[in-house]
Amino acid sequence: MLKQYPADLHIHTCLSPCADDDMNPANILNMARLMGTKIIGICDHNSAKNVKPVQEAAKDYDILVIPGMEVESAEEVHLLVFFEDLSIMAEWQEYVYSHLPPRKNNPEFFGRQQIVDKESNVIDEEEQMLLAAASLTAEEISQRVFEMGGMLVPAHIDRRTYSLWGQLGFIPENLKLTAVEISRNICETEARKKFSISEKISVITSSDAHRLKEMVFQKTFLYLESPSFLEIRKAFEAKEGRRVIIKE
Repeated sequence: MLKQYPADLHIHTCLSPCADDDMNPANILNMARLMGTKIIGICDHNSAKNVKPVQEAAKDYDILVIPGMEVESAEEVHLLVFFEDLSIMAEWQEYVYSHLPPRKNNPEFFGRQQIVDKESNVIDEEEQMLLAAASLTAEEISQRVFEMGGMLVPAHIDRRTYSLWGQLGFIPENLKLTAVEISRNICETEARKKFSISEKISVITSSDAHRLKEMVFQKTFLYLESPSFLEIRKAFEAKEGRRVIIKE
């Protein structure tokens, strides 16, 4: 029997320099529970070093945490990447880091890049500047994610900057997309028409939260048998009755 699971698959932690310092595991999970969100995706900029502590903290909550990352391609396109487990995500992170420019972060200018533990204590700071484009094209990212068994979702496609449509002006047919994300500023019907999104591609909307108050936004619901990476993939692919619904 399929059940409805509210989902927010694009949330930043205090590892992203543009996110508030209070975006730690405890605060994120408490806000998610308050909003009734059952599935969240942790997607920091070009890094996944805070996914594990959020997952570990989530054991005390009825919330599934999907390992994710918001990768910036060479074209300055933001792409959400999801993998089933942390070991694959660690391999992906190493791959991305090897293609980032060798620059150190300037906390006073860009913001702190805080690494935390499951109790939300700051245990380190990432020195690699995360607000940068990797030397990987969107096509190269798409192919590598596909080969590693992950899911690829272009972020906030309706934005003028850092989006697939904003940077390229179209959705390349050769990209192996699992779904497409739109922002809170547009509805699904308008987005499909404006950006020529095929009916075969699922559309989700997420908070893209960089601060706790932004997590109040909730419109995506996944119809699954149970919350898991495999079930989410089935929903994105509209298989076996699983599906994605955006409630306007």
